[in-house]
Amino acid sequence: MGFLYRVRVRVINCLIFFFLIVLLPGLPPKTTFPFEGFRFSKPRELKGALEPTNHLDNAERLFEGKIYGPEALLVHGKDLFTTIHGGEVIRINGEHITHIAKFGKPCELSFEEETCGRPLGLAFDTKGSNLIVGDAYYGIWLVDLTTGNKEQLISPDTVLEGKGANRKGKFFNSVAVARNGDIFWTDSSSDFTLQDGVFTIFANPSGRLFQYDRATGKNKVLLDRLYFANGVALSPNEDFVLVAETMASQIRRYYLTGPKAGTDDIFIDGLPGLVDNLVADAEGIWAPLIQAVDNENPSIPQMLSNVPLIRKFLIRMLALAELPMRMIHQVMPNVHTQRIIHAIGHFESLIFFAPNRQTLVKISWNGRILGSLHGFDGSVGSVSHVAELGDYLYLGSPYNKFLARVPLPKMPKVEIRDVKYKPATETTAAPKPTTTTTTTPKPTTTTTTTPKPTTTTTTTTTPKPTTTTTRKPATTTTPKPATTTTTTPKPTTTTPKPATTTTTTEKPKTTPTPKTTTTTPKAKEAPKASTEEPVKAKKADKKTPPPVSSKETPSEPAPIHEKVPNDTPKPKQEKLKVIKKGGEQGEL
Repeated sequence: MGFLYRVRVRVINCLIFFFLIVLLPGLPPKTTFPFEGFRFSKPRELKGALEPTNHLDNAERLFEGKIYGPEALLVHGKDLFTTIHGGEVIRINGEHITHIAKFGKPCELSFEEETCGRPLGLAFDTKGSNLIVGDAYYGIWLVDLTTGNKEQLISPDTVLEGKGANRKGKFFNSVAVARNGDIFWTDSSSDFTLQDGVFTIFANPSGRLFQYDRATGKNKVLLDRLYFANGVALSPNEDFVLVAETMASQIRRYYLTGPKAGTDDIFIDGLPGLVDNLVADAEGIWAPLIQAVDNENPSIPQMLSNVPLIRKFLIRMLALAELPMRMIHQVMPNVHTQRIIHAIGHFESLIFFAPNRQTLVKISWNGRILGSLHGFDGSVGSVSHVAELGDYLYLGSPYNKFLARVPLPKMPKVEIRDVKYKPATETTAAPKPTTTTTTTPKPTTTTTTTPKPTTTTTTTTTPKPTTTTTRKPATTTTPKPATTTTTTPKPTTTTPKPATTTTTTEKPKTTPTPKTTTTTPKAKEAPKASTEEPVKAKKADKKTPPPVSSKETPSEPAPIHEKVPNDTPKPKQEKLKVIKKGGEQGEL
């Protein structure tokens, strides 16, 4: 009784503490939307187009220790642009690294992101030689690649419209530029910055998708309450725009033109991981999964999505743990409190719990999965972006201290046309008997002779048993013609000089009328041929040239009975003549 009593007391105390944290008003953090339950589709099984591979294993590491966190990648010719920690955008060409732009204030340590800046989104401008950059803390920027000048297009102090509540942007992320210059960009969360990214996965969704009008300089909200809005991609015709909901493992589609303009739907859901940036090409989009999610490695935020009280409890506990550190840092700024704040709220604290599987998914513009690449050896982790350059696939990551690359997968394009399949019993050569594969070069020769090399009967020269050019002469006319011609010691070897091989007969004995080169009148008897013949025929085909079709159309079908001698005498070889000393001749 004493043990059960103590357990009961502890359980009651835990419940009291839980409900105090959950129900007590005014506790941090403050969120835009109340805590409510929501559901998402379960992750797909790793089969079919998602079948695990090892293509991402043994990834090559470039510039290890020289760059930190190449989040986004952008290719222009032989140049590779990327965003790194420290608020920088750099250009990589071969082994050279060139500084392009710097956002934020100077800093030294990686956990000083709020001061340094952290560029995440990257896109080429369609209105000039510019880069459009989305910095998580400092908004959306335009960088002139010619002069190096920077211009802030959207400030984090700007109050942006929302569906339900207008508020400032807190977490600027990906960007995409339309042909007319408009910029589509995402605000991952309007409640928390990147420094407190862990809070976003427990709070109710507050991410947004915007369209920035370059002509008027105004932002229009397209979608709101997205569960961590991330990568953006425009369709080839720009009739819709895709946005990744990272924590929901899905991609949402917003229609820009057509009868569905202004509406949205689910483009694809149930991805086996948390999708990050979207990389568009003519075939579709690359969707890198920054963290794997499957039945063996479930996502805790997705499991708790329909349990708002537990999520509220967890997020308040994180905020209460961080609160004293923030108060100390405001009074006495120092590196130690800043490091603790970074460790509590930043996403980097979660990479230790991430599964080993790394996955890239290729999705068509119709929302169908075309294929996937996987890695399990840990040579590259937390892939957030992918770029094709030369013969390699470059992999970006916000946490890696190097740039990874793997060989570009060789996936041949297969064009499927409307071809009617015909079974073997219908593939007769009756319409064109002159094009059959078993006819001989001349109508005066039989089917057992070929121009120069080894000749066999029709059952051995036919590469596939499905051809119906002869009416199984080897199985119905002679006792064992197939074994006679194919069981010789080496049917493919020939004598040193004679033109005929060891399996041919003399022409006077085997040359009947041209009737022997005709095709079969009944195709249904073709499958009766021996199934062991293709194996023997392959050996004979190594030295036999392709048969030449006959030019004359036979008038009658092949004879039913054909006399083929069982034993074929070897051709007589002339004895070598030797000239002896003194001029006398003799035979060897």
